[in-house]
Amino acid sequence: MENSSRAERRYGAAKPDDRRTPYQIDRDRICYCNAFRRLAQVTQVVSASEGSVFHNRLTHSLKVAQVGRRLAEKLLQDSPGLAEKCGGLDPDVVEAAALAHDLGHPPFGHVAERQLNELALKHNLVDGFEGNAQTFRILTSLETNRPEYYGLDLTRATLNATLKYPWFCAKDGRDATQNKRAQKYSVYDIDKEEFQFVRPISKEEQSSSLQTLEASIMDFADDVTYSVHDFEDFYVAGLIPLRSLLQNKEAFSIFIRKWSANVYDRQLKEEIYNKQSDLQIILELYPLDYQANPAESLPHLKRFSSGLIQKYIYSVSITENKGKHGYLDRPLSTELELQFLQEIVKQYVIFNPRLTTQHHGQRQIILKLFEFYLEAIRTKTIELIPLRFLRNGFSHKLNHLQQNEPEQVRIAVDIVASFTELESVTMYRRLLGIDQGSVMDYII
Repeated sequence: MENSSRAERRYGAAKPDDRRTPYQIDRDRICYCNAFRRLAQVTQVVSASEGSVFHNRLTHSLKVAQVGRRLAEKLLQDSPGLAEKCGGLDPDVVEAAALAHDLGHPPFGHVAERQLNELALKHNLVDGFEGNAQTFRILTSLETNRPEYYGLDLTRATLNATLKYPWFCAKDGRDATQNKRAQKYSVYDIDKEEFQFVRPISKEEQSSSLQTLEASIMDFADDVTYSVHDFEDFYVAGLIPLRSLLQNKEAFSIFIRKWSANVYDRQLKEEIYNKQSDLQIILELYPLDYQANPAESLPHLKRFSSGLIQKYIYSVSITENKGKHGYLDRPLSTELELQFLQEIVKQYVIFNPRLTTQHHGQRQIILKLFEFYLEAIRTKTIELIPLRFLRNGFSHKLNHLQQNEPEQVRIAVDIVASFTELESVTMYRRLLGIDQGSVMDYII
């Protein structure tokens, strides 16, 4: 990708007297957009309303940006020529993409993502809902920056770096458990024109569905950050019983068997069995007496978490040979450790009945809001549509949607996915008559 092409925007150049680089402008536009601020009220693993004990999507995104930037700087220092040969590498691009990578997450996180997907498919929207594709849609079509165009008008390089799964939804086999194209994708059909601006830059990239180098770095930074920090969060909260897991060999063996049963990658499955003792050592290095003596243990916990992140940053390198992760070489041992930490959180927290009962109620909120806004769109009840969608001739657009059910459904999904969790609960309570609210409430 040529440097001039990397920095190109769809709708025009920045201000002529602006001394920032194009990628610094991208980063700043993302930081100041409404969708980014909203992430403070969106679930990472547990509800954002639980307080500062746990990460929310905003604090998570800030840490992904920090890890991604440091990794990009390290790789650029180590292999500047190779980075250029592999398409270019700019730390500002990686940081911008990291800040943006979770913008598409709906309220209540993955449980709402699945619910919105089911509802969209049920109403004949063939590419359903996917948080990564919603991110691309926000950046290119939904967010507000200037009155003359939709989206933030970011550079090609930054938009490319946000594409974890740079392809459209595979319409056949959506439920195929081993097909990442069926499960994950970064672009909806409705955003094809925007994707074609971003992706077809060279003949090689037109036929390639691999991440750019910058996207691979962002993706890895995301994996590292939520693996280490989510584990730390729930260990501190007392939800991960490390001591009993390590002292009970049978419990650890059962955990390993459960985990490997759900792993489809043959190499990784073999590595799980071959490196069980190494994985156990990682857990033993955590301060196991944290609950008994948190004041003394916390500095050791922070130091160990920081050391893990540094270890993972230094484990990867740039490679000319495109592989599973594009131009980023991720050792199997690193993959194993990251997935190990993720699996512990999954088994002890995500599958915890206390969390799954919350999920049931959250699905009901999403269902009710979706049905309400879809009906408002179908009946052209414009006063029920949130104000942030009433721009650029939205009411005129509704007149052209009456015979286009997929677009009606897509807009209803856009509205629900744009809510914070507080907005979602407040609106749900109002619709059910649980809480009338006030006529002075400003519904954005």
